[in-house]
Amino acid sequence: MEKNITYITYQTFPAHTANSIQTMTHIKHFSKLNWKVKLIYPLRNKESNDNLEDLKNFYQIKYDFDVHGTIHPLPFKKITIFEKFNYLISHLIWSYAVTRKIKKNSIDKFFTRSEWVFYFLSRKNCRVVYECHQLTNLKKNLITKSLKSKNSKLILLNSSMTEELNNIDQSQIVVLSSAYDEDIFLYNEKEKASKKIIYVGSFFRFGISRGVESLLKLSDNLNKYDIKLVVVANDIENLSQFTNINNDEIDFHSNLKRTEISNLFQECSVGLLINNESQHAEKYTSPLKYFEYISSGLNVVATENESHKKLPFDEKLFYFDRKDESTFIDAVLKAFDTKTTIPKDLDVYSMSNRVEKIIELYN
Repeated sequence: MEKNITYITYQTFPAHTANSIQTMTHIKHFSKLNWKVKLIYPLRNKESNDNLEDLKNFYQIKYDFDVHGTIHPLPFKKITIFEKFNYLISHLIWSYAVTRKIKKNSIDKFFTRSEWVFYFLSRKNCRVVYECHQLTNLKKNLITKSLKSKNSKLILLNSSMTEELNNIDQSQIVVLSSAYDEDIFLYNEKEKASKKIIYVGSFFRFGISRGVESLLKLSDNLNKYDIKLVVVANDIENLSQFTNINNDEIDFHSNLKRTEISNLFQECSVGLLINNESQHAEKYTSPLKYFEYISSGLNVVATENESHKKLPFDEKLFYFDRKDESTFIDAVLKAFDTKTTIPKDLDVYSMSNRVEKIIELYN
């Protein structure tokens, strides 16, 4: 099989978001398997960049790959009002433009995170794999139409998503959870110098608070048990809209490289997995940071989302009710009192294993 793949995505790079990190980690592990990767994406932000060396440095990748940042003379990220509509129309137009010259029945292999790219390439009977992280009515419609082509394959993050797709050939669908980069997130058995709990992620998702700020206000309570809270987030400036947070008792970090985050994990015993009650949080998420926590040997304190309860290694999870602060403290104390171990079949959720499963979809 020819080892070339074109990765087309309506994302921006470089960025600290979990989605951009996942894309670049995919590319790294494709490259490790001697696949030649071409990445195509829009230069839609002022910070967007398609300089290969800049991207390799930002994401700490040593492998070369082809990069093509396209022009983006479209309203998304340029007009601040009607942002959702601007995103939808810009995404559609860009996807059509970037796939227009690809020939029908192309033998090339395509991977995408864009439902519109998936749709347009499926209409041309191309060999395309689409990874979907959430379902909307529009996406369901496009997926149903796209999978009429037997060369089209779909990756979903968890089994709950398959229940929403009816009358579709299940042989064209595979469930693959998120995965950790085993080159970076490793378990170190050394004894911790102090008791630390860490949160890695954003305070907001799609403009809606995850509820992290309410837990930050409990840092005084954690300090009573000599537990230090560590927070790694790239939207720390949003903390200014919250009150009663004692910043002096919390160790804040931002804009860290992946290896720097891994080093912080080695100082901690427990990771925080927090989400709100949105449909996306309840049904669709498979958090990247969860697998990074687990691979680093951390126990995990998590909100009681349905999607969290379907994660593997539930013996590592300690749940709390986001509406009852006392349950948070109880869960944290139980997590610290439980010995940290590495699950025996953890490597099933490594990024190298995930990429190998993606490659199988082209066979």
